[in-house]
Amino acid sequence: MTSQAETARCPIDSSAEPACPICGAHPAVARFEGKDQLFGLAPGRFALFRCPSCGCIFQNPIPEPSVLAGFYPKAYWGTGDPVQGSRWARLFYRMENAYRELSVAGHARFLDSCARKRPSAGKRLLDIGCGDGVFLHVARKHGFIPYGMDWSVQAVERARARYGLDVRGGEIGAGIWNGMRFDFVSMFHVLEHLPDPRAALSYAKELLQPGGALIIQVPNASSLQARIFGARWYGLDVPRHVVNYTPKALRFILREAGFQFRLSSRFSLRDNPASIASSLLPRLDPKGRKARELQSRPVFNAAAEMAYLGLYSLVLPAAYLESACGFGETLWACAQGDKIVE
Repeated sequence: MTSQAETARCPIDSSAEPACPICGAHPAVARFEGKDQLFGLAPGRFALFRCPSCGCIFQNPIPEPSVLAGFYPKAYWGTGDPVQGSRWARLFYRMENAYRELSVAGHARFLDSCARKRPSAGKRLLDIGCGDGVFLHVARKHGFIPYGMDWSVQAVERARARYGLDVRGGEIGAGIWNGMRFDFVSMFHVLEHLPDPRAALSYAKELLQPGGALIIQVPNASSLQARIFGARWYGLDVPRHVVNYTPKALRFILREAGFQFRLSSRFSLRDNPASIASSLLPRLDPKGRKARELQSRPVFNAAAEMAYLGLYSLVLPAAYLESACGFGETLWACAQGDKIVE
């Protein structure tokens, strides 16, 4: 029997001449073949093309949503509280949770900077693709009124149980927020997963108060590390990232959706150094190890955690330098539908 994952295998067809899904330029150029180096859930290789105009890198063909859903392990949205397990397991959990809160503090500061430019606005925040809610938990400490949504049942349950958040399950486009509007809508590392990013931007725009701001973060496909690592770049996350944005591609789709925006290549403690580390040694990546259930081997897990922490620390200066030179791994946007955020 052929599995969904097997049917999604997409080797490069040299005769294919797809159009760019973002700007429509034609034909895109066959770039390379990528594989699921993080989780190993999708066998085979996937064809990646680069747009000759906006520079985005995209899969062709893009798998159906039902197939894409099978490429996400349960551990993708975080792990549950360890009610059982060794003292070391509980200690590692507390350390990991503290790090995760620290790593999204930069996201909250970026949100703060956007809010300061709109002093008369409220602070009601909706995070689309909120996962287990750690960012919303930190944003609440910054004075925001947090709401979240995610299509993962496990993520919704964890966000509610762990942080007591108002998080609702549903796909983008669902009417779960009928009658509600938000001062801020955030989508951190969401757009690159979506076969139809235009629908997501339209949905977010409808949920914003007049003058509200959309906060976006995506990996930067024109970053220095993307150019160095090529098909091994962690930011591609084949096959879960179906469209990988450059600054030009993100500008194009935001303008098309009617947003005015400020776009920047900023440092992210959570993403920039981790992307280099996991590109170098994907088998050490903590999320990948959890998905492969390697954390059930305490001695191996402790050694792997220390090795990854050491590698992360070694590449941290390079990640800072990359961002300081304007070629950082992470693109951030603060966008409004009616006027520019100065």
